Amino acid sequence: MNARNIIAILLALGVGYVLWVVLKWVLGLIFTVTFALIQVIAVAVIALPLYFLIRNRLKS
Repeated sequence: MNARNIIAILLALGVGYVLWVVLKWVLGLIFTVTFALIQVIAVAVIALPLYFLIRNRLKS
């Protein structure tokens, strides 16, 4: 193997590693945002019927 092949292999490994780290960061961000949205929706699903129940009880 000559120097160009070695440099090409090292660059491919380096770029591949950087892309892997970026991919893990992006996927982690997507899952974090998705989980946060699911939590907000779950709280709204629980709180909305309770709001109407409490409002009706306080009116009467």
